[in-house]
Amino acid sequence: MTRKFRLGQSREAQDLDHREVYSHERKSDSKRRQQSAGRIQTRIEGHDSESMLRLPDATPWLHLPEATLIQRHSQWVDLELADRSILLATLSGKLKGVKLVVGDRVRYSPVPLEEPELVFDKKRPQAQVIAVSPRKSLLKRGGIDDREPWQLICANADELWACAAVVDPPMRPGLLERAQTLAIAAGLVFRIIVTKRDRASAKDSLPELDPLREQGLPILETSATNGTGLDEIKALLERRTAVLVGHSGVGKSTLVNALMPDSGIPTGDISRYGTGRQTTTAARWLPTPYGGTLIDTPGIRTLSVRGLSRELLSQVFPEFPDEVIEDPTAFDPFGDNLDLVYPERLQSLQRLWQEMDTRNPNQNVHR
Repeated sequence: MTRKFRLGQSREAQDLDHREVYSHERKSDSKRRQQSAGRIQTRIEGHDSESMLRLPDATPWLHLPEATLIQRHSQWVDLELADRSILLATLSGKLKGVKLVVGDRVRYSPVPLEEPELVFDKKRPQAQVIAVSPRKSLLKRGGIDDREPWQLICANADELWACAAVVDPPMRPGLLERAQTLAIAAGLVFRIIVTKRDRASAKDSLPELDPLREQGLPILETSATNGTGLDEIKALLERRTAVLVGHSGVGKSTLVNALMPDSGIPTGDISRYGTGRQTTTAARWLPTPYGGTLIDTPGIRTLSVRGLSRELLSQVFPEFPDEVIEDPTAFDPFGDNLDLVYPERLQSLQRLWQEMDTRNPNQNVHR
């Protein structure tokens, strides 16, 4: 006789997740039981956050031609060849479960190894991706939970450019600190690109950026309207691959259009709530006429640092002594014991330090 469990009685995942257990339940109860089984299974199994970053050995496929992945459509990808022509390709079964992102260098077979079953935009793929070359860099941010520990942004970039608008939307230094953390973790050069500089008075020194200026971080003030700073960006793009990140509405797409008038990227206005309207929906690989490449990313709400090492914080907040970095929550940002010039920096340090904790925010489990 099959033992019956009422919802919540069994604490064993195999009991909760057995098909016969919930086959006669109502749909809502069955869904709740499966979710409960998933939580218990998460508790008893260790999740390896590095597993999704591993790539299969590409050594056996070095004889195949190499290309750059510039866009992914589920199981279909666009590849950029050495002459910057575009090739549509499928993914080999050898890459099942591998997280591919814009910028990945891949090895492909010019002749499809498997006949495609679907047609994308009435075009059949002309190749199949077989392997992924080792990445020289991988830009990623913290994921939602242990089941998706990382959200990959792009691979093989040289620099990370964090865009911040003077106004509309207002400048948020907290996002710049998060972007700097991700850049250090990925080994990328970090730059701050200030947009819409023409919207503020020339006498406005942008004091929000003073703590970052004191670190010696490169800050470039630009305006797509009057051309301020565009020549400097063009010079930086020689033989470089830079990825743009920032809130929706800060002017990333407008900046790209000013640099490359033929790109034709749509731009959006600020909503009535003071936030930007997202016009970029996926990371774009944009070869520039200056020899380099821009990777334009969708507007973001935040950049999670969950899962990153707290050792990175000493490089992002170099003005604090080691005892503060080790446990910033023990200190009062507005107290007299530290005599801080920028107390809001300690508040930012506390937020990042707590977010880097190993606790899963969406489930009552630990990694």
